[in-house]
Amino acid sequence: MLADILRKYSPALVALSGGTDSMTLLAACVKYDVPVSAATIISEFTVPEETARAEKFCIELGVDWVPIQLSVLNDEKMRYNPAERCYLCKKRVMTELLGIAAGRFVFDGTHADDLTEYRPGRAALIELGIISPFALAGIGKDGIYALAKELGVPITPPSSCLATRIPFGDEVTIEKLDKIAAAEDYLRKKGITGILRVRLVSGGAVVETEKHVMERAELYKDDLKIFGFSTIQVSEYKCGGTDSWNKTEQ
Repeated sequence: MLADILRKYSPALVALSGGTDSMTLLAACVKYDVPVSAATIISEFTVPEETARAEKFCIELGVDWVPIQLSVLNDEKMRYNPAERCYLCKKRVMTELLGIAAGRFVFDGTHADDLTEYRPGRAALIELGIISPFALAGIGKDGIYALAKELGVPITPPSSCLATRIPFGDEVTIEKLDKIAAAEDYLRKKGITGILRVRLVSGGAVVETEKHVMERAELYKDDLKIFGFSTIQVSEYKCGGTDSWNKTEQ
């Protein structure tokens, strides 16, 4: 069924974030001989390691890759981090991709499990006519992981844009985003594996990790003060993204 959907909506341009879902989607297009290329939006919200991963993956697949630099903080609405930020950002990003698609369908990695959760950016995808092959095929996260394994796609921890580390209503600045990215990169280099978020809370940081690496993260807690956080605490990551935050936190 997935192959039929991919062929129906071809040629395609895959919105490649560098995460497992979009990389698996791109690899599936190659497997089924669907004419495809990929593009990655690089904004202030982008996790740097994901961009590098996206480029490397396209080189390995022999797929044309287009990096697109886009400033999202010049939009005052997004800069002040409203609850509808994900919708606004997704609409801006996908509009940019449609602008270079040149008659191709734009694919994204939204899957069937996403349809059961609160995903404000989903409305933007529908409005713009973005195609989500995994969702159309009824394939959820487990199915993507199985396909990734079959296609040799690296399975990486679920990620989200850097702005999700900042409470709703707080101004998003380059300084804050750089601090978050630097702190997360530091912890990765210290061996913190799995899901990782460094969230800003009242000038301090809450480091969220999976339960089995919390003890290791505690070892480096005080080190993070070099990035300018007033206080640092370690907490277990809870699945759910924006569902797990209230109106002032996400």
